[in-house]
Amino acid sequence: MTSEKDDLRDELREEIKSLKDEIRHQVSKALESSGNGSIRVDLHKDDMAQSEPSFVVVKDLVRQIRENVKSSLATRGEIAVDELVEGMPETTAADLLKSLANTDRIKMVKMLYSTKKTFSDFKTATSLEAASVNNHLKSLLNMGLVSHSDEGGYELTKRGRILTRTLALMSEALGGEQID
Repeated sequence: MTSEKDDLRDELREEIKSLKDEIRHQVSKALESSGNGSIRVDLHKDDMAQSEPSFVVVKDLVRQIRENVKSSLATRGEIAVDELVEGMPETTAADLLKSLANTDRIKMVKMLYSTKKTFSDFKTATSLEAASVNNHLKSLLNMGLVSHSDEGGYELTKRGRILTRTLALMSEALGGEQID
């Protein structure tokens, strides 16, 4: 009796392995042919009712597919970032960093992150002379991080928001440590 159970168990394992391999093959084939990286699966209600006894197998297959998709996306994401790094123009990156490489400019950008501000708001918050505030604003405007608001004053551009968020994430990732 035990031998029969072992044989049946082994046979079932082989069948499940074969099904997993076939599903992997079909998913890969569907991803390649779809061109957009997505797959659609239509299941009829009757098909689902018939598959209920094998729910454990389906659950295992779904878990395996999820793991494969996550792994594939992670790999693709790393490749995409690597390509961005390779194609990054050094002068543009350096100019962006220079445009915010000043505590007063960072303070001004942080102020704009939540709401529009006027020239006098900056002057008051930074305690700088008008000429210095003007120079900082010119630098931020030239790099496209800040723009003139339609209602007057200044606002952060989409580019400015992205750079500000990136700096905040970098600061958090580095643990807020000071680097010499």
